Amino acid sequence: MPSESFDRLDPLPDEEWSPQLRSVLEQLSPILNVHRVIAHHPDLMAAWTPLRQHITTKGSLDPRSRELVILRVAHRSGVAYEWHHHVARARTAGLREEEIESVRSALNAGWPADEAALLNAVDDLFDDLTLETSTRESLAAHYSTQEILDLIFTVGVYVTLAMLINSARIEIEDA
Repeated sequence: MPSESFDRLDPLPDEEWSPQLRSVLEQLSPILNVHRVIAHHPDLMAAWTPLRQHITTKGSLDPRSRELVILRVAHRSGVAYEWHHHVARARTAGLREEEIESVRSALNAGWPADEAALLNAVDDLFDDLTLETSTRESLAAHYSTQEILDLIFTVGVYVTLAMLINSARIEIEDA
């Protein structure tokens, strides 16, 4: 059935979620507007949740590395929603305020080689959809194959979320 309008997609209140998503509700904490928008498509939400869980809590990247990657994607894609949510997570993962702000700037100084490789990888993937040879070599010097795969998928998932957030015009939660 055609959509009447996709100008803005409002978050779906919990009580309107499909019964098949009750178990998903238990896995998400907190439940954010982006989750409430994806809930308009119960099959998609059910399929997406395990990948989201892997990337945000069970992947091989340590929390600091993961949050650096996500913040760089949020910055490069211009998604204030993700930046807002992941600044708090980055702080919890041990990033200092000046490091968080530095994620927004050109990658020229101050980052250890392993973290510079992560940030360069985000830029490569964002710009060219591939890792440049020098980036692959830098990553391989510091990260396992599993970590590099988790990096690639983290970038891909957060770019996809950026497209959703921008297209549906998802707003940052009030609370």
